[in-house]
Amino acid sequence: MPEEPTPSEIQLRIRQLLGQATLLRARGEHEQALALAQEATALDEESWEGHELLGDLLLALERPERAMTSYRRAQELNPERARLEEKIGRAALAQAARDRTAELSRALLDGETAVEMPKRSPSYAALYSLIVPGLGQVYNREVFKGIVIVVVWLALLAITAAVVRGELAIRPTSSMGSLYDFNLDITTLLSAAFGGPGAVWILALVGVWIYAVADAAMRASKTMTSDHTGVV
Repeated sequence: MPEEPTPSEIQLRIRQLLGQATLLRARGEHEQALALAQEATALDEESWEGHELLGDLLLALERPERAMTSYRRAQELNPERARLEEKIGRAALAQAARDRTAELSRALLDGETAVEMPKRSPSYAALYSLIVPGLGQVYNREVFKGIVIVVVWLALLAITAAVVRGELAIRPTSSMGSLYDFNLDITTLLSAAFGGPGAVWILALVGVWIYAVADAAMRASKTMTSDHTGVV
């Protein structure tokens, strides 16, 4: 029959386990470290160091509620260790953040709330998109949408310029047949722009421009509602 370990042997084993757990924690192997720390506290429930290390590992593993329990047990065993109060506070903040996230997620799934949007001026948003279509969306923090509008508008602008320039090239009234001919009379230019395929592209170009201005102003106005959630 094996002999029962002596108290000194138990304490030695606890020190070894906590030392190995600390080393694993430094390497980022928190789960393995947690198992060793749990083994150490199982050998001695009165080890405040073991409970504190358990709290550190549980907090690192994003289990703040259990971390608070371990920190409080360590504080009971060693009330003079001031650092434990700070760790309990950190765990409480982490738990509050988790609870808030869970609450918002449930509310969003139930349709009870909307994602909060920063307040934006509709006038500024419309002006920015009037200057460059899509810039108002960027101002509204709809960056991806703004980039898409800018790219589409620039592509339409390039196509429109190419089509109008092609129309000018086949018109005998144009001395140089170029969109950039400063001697080109306005009648010829308007005829080339609106008298053929160019008209379609110009309408698309203007349509995107108007959409960008209207959308930017509308989205900004939703941020000015009384509940600041963007819901009218």
